[in-house]
Amino acid sequence: MSDFAIIKNRKNIKIKKYGIIKILYNVSFYIITAVLLFSGIAKIIDPLPLINTLKLITILPESLHIIIATILPVVEIGLALLLLMKIKLNITTKAVVFLFGIFLITSLYGTLAGFGTDCGCFGNTIKSGFGWGMVGRNTIFLILSLILTINAWPGKLKQ
Repeated sequence: MSDFAIIKNRKNIKIKKYGIIKILYNVSFYIITAVLLFSGIAKIIDPLPLINTLKLITILPESLHIIIATILPVVEIGLALLLLMKIKLNITTKAVVFLFGIFLITSLYGTLAGFGTDCGCFGNTIKSGFGWGMVGRNTIFLILSLILTINAWPGKLKQ
């Protein structure tokens, strides 16, 4: 009888862990999706803060500023919609990780280079200047997107 009780308790522990993982996945899913949608729409409405930030990044040729400012919000909104519709999650989540990795690198570059301006991440809707707070925020977004990617692998939690 006591062996049965131990096995039963182990199953309960696994169910509880799975519940926490599912909650963590869902919270990550909706935060990342909301951030991508909001930032993409904000950049479409007002692309000038992003263009001004791109001008500060000296390693980018000037000819790419308008192209990036045009394509980036479309990519963000597209990835958010793919996440919402749960289309090709394995590929979509990897693209989201890549995008947030680029955002983290850019925020580190801007912080270390001493950019004192708004990054243009959310258009003019939310002011977000370069600094360690931005680096921390982008690190959190990268971690949340990694949680989505790990759980999107075949055989893992899908919802």
